[in-house]
Amino acid sequence: MIITTVRYVVQAAYAAQNQEHVRRVMEELRALHRTDLKYSVFMEDDGKTFIHLRICANEEASKVFDTLPTFQAFAAALLASHPEVPPS
Repeated sequence: MIITTVRYVVQAAYAAQNQEHVRRVMEELRALHRTDLKYSVFMEDDGKTFIHLRICANEEASKVFDTLPTFQAFAAALLASHPEVPPS
């Protein structure tokens, strides 16, 4: 089992767009109907701090997630937004 947690803080002006990217990733994941991959995203009360929790049953599930077009678009857009605190 592979468990990954990522936390970051976006600029306030980017928060809504980040939420939309997260929504698209979730939508694509649901469409795959995979039982070996769980993904949750939480937003703190400040409205701009995000915590992502990914649980993959194995390396193959992790690779599937990393290659999702919506996830790649999300990651690129997040980095281009110049987050206040980068993903860690």
